[in-house]
Amino acid sequence: MSRIAGENKVSHLDRFLRLFAPVQGGEGTIALLMTLNVFLLMTSYYIIKPVREALILAEWSAEAKIYASAGQAILLLVAIPLYSRLADRVDVRRLIATVLVFFASCLVVFYLLAMAGVRLGIPFYLWVGVFNMMVVAQFWSFANDYYTEEQGKRLFAIIGFGMSAGAVFGGFITKKLIHPLGLYQLMLLSAALLIVSLLLTFLAANRQRSSEVDPVASRPADAERISGPGGFALVFRNRYLLLIALMIILMNLVNTTGEYILGAKVKDAGEVAVAQVVQAPTMTREAYAAAVDARKDQVGQVIGDFYAGFFSIVNLVGLLTQL
Repeated sequence: MSRIAGENKVSHLDRFLRLFAPVQGGEGTIALLMTLNVFLLMTSYYIIKPVREALILAEWSAEAKIYASAGQAILLLVAIPLYSRLADRVDVRRLIATVLVFFASCLVVFYLLAMAGVRLGIPFYLWVGVFNMMVVAQFWSFANDYYTEEQGKRLFAIIGFGMSAGAVFGGFITKKLIHPLGLYQLMLLSAALLIVSLLLTFLAANRQRSSEVDPVASRPADAERISGPGGFALVFRNRYLLLIALMIILMNLVNTTGEYILGAKVKDAGEVAVAQVVQAPTMTREAYAAAVDARKDQVGQVIGDFYAGFFSIVNLVGLLTQL
């Protein structure tokens, strides 16, 4: 939305951020809030992403993980239209609050179900896929609405760095905490970070409200808006978009194959690392079942520990490349 930029006094924070991007007077505080916000969102995601891998591989198999990935795509076909309907009916602040509180509440519910002994591997895997898509897309939609095009070109580099840094930190902290806390307690930590992110969103939105000049002035003219056929028709009609679509399909084929090979190897390593449960003659059926469940949790922690370190290293390489 339109606002007066550059007329405010240049703060020490503005001068510091100018080392990384052309920040104008008064923009540093909001840019830092946005950066911290997406940092927390990505930290939250990369806390539960290793948990997701641990649960589905410990309870099922690498094959089930691939099938669940297909289920994610089907689930998104339902979730995205529902989200669009909600977005049409409420303002952006209420939309963000509703979505973040919903996902945080889901994490609490998953934790309670886990404490009740419910197997969460597949449903949690499906849910995390929707969570990642919705939360990240919603943040960038909010940032795009908050900043003008000119500001976005200057400041999104800083915010994007916060996103990459959050991915690295999420994997790092998960690797440190997965054995002391366990898999399921990490869900509660992720939920708490979502609530903190929501508070930062409200803080940024309130500062936006006080600095708005003409919220209508920056809206695109009708002639500038994309019109015509739906998304699929637009892709097939535009060679550039069609090549991007083909590249994404190829990328996902390679990624899915690699995910399957890695998942199978990690599951095998986790099974080897934790001793098998042997039912002693004096062991009751209930005690044996409890021991099997405890071993499954230990295997999951080994798998989650690997993926936390793996994601952290991969994202660190991306972060350094981005720098």
